[in-house]
Parts: sequence; C-alpha cells; structure tokens
Amino acid sequence: MKLDIGRWVVVVLVSFLMLGCSSIRARTETSDKEWTVYPGIRQDVKDTGELFSGKSSDPNWIKGVKATIFILDLPFSAVFDTVVVPYDLYRIHTPK
Repeated sequence: MKLDIGRWVVVVLVSFLMLGCSSIRARTETSDKEWTVYPGIRQDVKDTGELFSGKSSDPNWIKGVKATIFILDLPFSAVFDTVVVPYDLYRIHTPK
C-alpha cells in the first residue's frame, strides 16, 4: 500500500483553512439589529446543537463529520472573535 503524502498534505491544509469559518459566516449572515459579540462561537454551538437535537436529516456519518468540524472550529472561532471584539462593539453601538 503506497502512502500518498501529497494528498494528505492537501487534505490537512484545506481542513485548517476551513477552521474559523463560523465566525465569518455568522458575521455575513447577521443583520445589524441582531449583531452580537462572539457570533462565531454562538454559530458553532447552535449548529452543533441542531445536529444533536435531531433537527438535521443528514445521515449519521455526515452528522459526525459536521460535529467534529464544529468542535474543532470552536477554539479558532474564539480567538478570531476575541480579536474582533472592538469591531463588534462598534457595530453594536453605531448601527448603519
């Protein structure tokens, strides 16, 4: 069995690039009236809760993959959300 290192490197790099996307997704989907601090963490928790509550109709193996990604994304979202707290506070106190 030949181990293809190049493919594994690509998979790992793409996985790391996907981490932290809940913070960006939460900020693009949120309206000005609903803007909050730490929206990426809230999005990760909400999405994970939907998986475990049975609201998702995906097969179990996809639920497992999604839950793993959301849980791995949580610390990266926390760091990103902490860095942009001043911007979030600005958006909350001066809506467009």
